[in-house]
Amino acid sequence: MNRVAQSVAYLCILTTSTKAQQIASVDLSHPKAPTESAHKQRETALPKGCEKLLPGSLYDGVVMPPNHERREIVVEIVKLDNESPILGSEVQGEVQLRNSGRYPIKIPWSTEPNIVQKDQKPNSFSWEAGGFNIVLKPGGQLENLSQSLFDSQFSSGSELTIQPGEWVTAVLKFKLALQYEISGRSIRKGKQELLVEWEQGAGSKGVKNCKASSAWFQYRDYYQQQNPTVTINVK
Repeated sequence: MNRVAQSVAYLCILTTSTKAQQIASVDLSHPKAPTESAHKQRETALPKGCEKLLPGSLYDGVVMPPNHERREIVVEIVKLDNESPILGSEVQGEVQLRNSGRYPIKIPWSTEPNIVQKDQKPNSFSWEAGGFNIVLKPGGQLENLSQSLFDSQFSSGSELTIQPGEWVTAVLKFKLALQYEISGRSIRKGKQELLVEWEQGAGSKGVKNCKASSAWFQYRDYYQQQNPTVTINVK
């Protein structure tokens, strides 16, 4: 290989290694609740001239990626504190979310629920939220004991941009029990496959003419997820 080719190869390796790195980590194993004052403000705020809130509109839908090209991510479990947990016990682990595609992605990154209304009008506010769900195969989604992540355009630093090749890690806690009880479905003892999924959504609430409205738009069609599994032995 001549010197020019060697230099180009070295530059490619250097560029790749520079981009491929962990950029942030967060501990979600200790959920926070909104403060009492924030909760009270959210529940009692009434526009001037309204004696009470009347039923309004509910909207739902999906957030689509630019050019309708789904953003590729890999979400996987990288560590568990117990790979042979007892049925019904609590388990803590570390997960990784990596941008495996060609485009930057933006995710909520604040653990403070109160930023949802920070510096916004009490009767009209919007936010985004995200989180990780642990799924057992076969079985279903497990009971989540972890904190969600929040983002508001009025709260600096609450949104994180992940460039291609970059990743973040999070510490989670979950219970080896089904999140939703479904007839005929249960967790079996023995070797099972465990995976983690990323979930994200955008919400808004408002009051107009004394009528409350709310909206929630999911990112389920925004991402193309790969979710590698790990094997656990349920006792």
